[in-house]
Amino acid sequence: MYPVAPVRPITGNLFSSFSLFPPRFPPPHLLALRQVVDLARKLFLTALILFVDTEVGDSKLLRLVIAVIVTAMYLALLALARPFKRPEDLYLACTSNLLLACCFVSGIAIKLCEQGAWLPVTCHAFLGLSTAYDTNVFVIVLTVVMLVVALLVIALRSFTAITTPSIRLASSGREPFLELPVNCNFHCFLSHAWRTGQDQTHTIARQLQLLLPAIRIWLDVDCLEDVGKLEQSVAESACFVIFLSEGYFRSANCRRELYAALATDRPIVAVREADKAKGGATVEELQQECRECCVEVAPKGYAQYRGPSEVLQRVFAEEPIVWVSAKTSALELTTFTPRFAVALGIARDSSQD
Repeated sequence: MYPVAPVRPITGNLFSSFSLFPPRFPPPHLLALRQVVDLARKLFLTALILFVDTEVGDSKLLRLVIAVIVTAMYLALLALARPFKRPEDLYLACTSNLLLACCFVSGIAIKLCEQGAWLPVTCHAFLGLSTAYDTNVFVIVLTVVMLVVALLVIALRSFTAITTPSIRLASSGREPFLELPVNCNFHCFLSHAWRTGQDQTHTIARQLQLLLPAIRIWLDVDCLEDVGKLEQSVAESACFVIFLSEGYFRSANCRRELYAALATDRPIVAVREADKAKGGATVEELQQECRECCVEVAPKGYAQYRGPSEVLQRVFAEEPIVWVSAKTSALELTTFTPRFAVALGIARDSSQD
C-alpha cells in the first residue's frame, strides 16, 4: 500500500473511475435517483404489495411472482447503471438483491407444496419433491448455501483488497476517489510507439489498474476502433501520458496524438524508457529526434502549432519519469484530478503565507 500525502477535503468534481470495464462514476443526480428508487422498492415490497389481491392474496402466488419481478428488475438496473461511487457498494447491493430474489423464489416453492392448498401431485409435478417437509428442507439448505457463498465472496473481495498493493490516502486509508472532469471518458490517454514501447505501455496500464483500481485508461489495443478518431480520444481523456522511447517522434500517429494533447491543453506526464536494449533513449536523443520530426505546419486540429520548441517546452518541462514501475506515474496522475489539484494548490498557497 502506497500512501498519498493527506489533503484537505474539497468539494467539487473529481476523476470518475479508473478501470477498463465499468462505466464512469454516476453523476450526483443519478445517485439521488437511486436512493428514491430504492426507497420506492422497499415501500412496495414491504407495504404496497399487500394491496395486491387483498381478499386471498396471502394464499396465492401472485404477490410472490410480482416481488420476484420487481427485485429482478431492480437488480438489472443496478448492474446497468452502477449508481454507486464505490465498487464494493455495488457488489454488496447486487449480492443482497440476488439473495432477496432467491428468497422470493423459495417462497413460491413452499407455496406450491403447502399442504391442503394444491392438489397432492402439484409439488411433485413442478418441483420434483414429494412433500411439504422435503420442500422446507430443500429451501433451508439452499438458503444456507446462498449465505455461505455470499459470505465467501465478501471475504474473498476483502482479502484481495487488503493484500493487493494500491495507492491510498494517508488521511483515510481509502483509495482516492477520482471523478472524471466534464466531457471526459478516460483518466489518461497512453501514447506510445508500437515498435519500441508496446510491451512497456501494456505493463504500465496493468500496473496502474492494480495501484488505482478505478482508473480508466485509453490504450490502443483495448480501445482503438477507428484510427481516424485519435484526436477525439485524446480530447476525451483527462491527461496525456506519453511513453518516450526511440522512434516515438518519428511516428506520424504518435505526433497526431501529441498535437491533439497540445491543442486541447491536456496535462502531460512523460515516462521514459532508459534501457537501450528495450528501445530506450537519452533525453538529449529524444529532444534531437523531436527537433527533426515535429516540424509540421498547422497539423490537423492544431493550426496554432508553434513548432518543435512548443513540444520541447511541454514534454520536457520536467524531467521525464524513468520507467521502473508504475507507482510514480500513478502518484503523478492523481495530482491532475480536480479535487487533489485544488487541494494541493491550496496547500501551496497556505505554505506561502
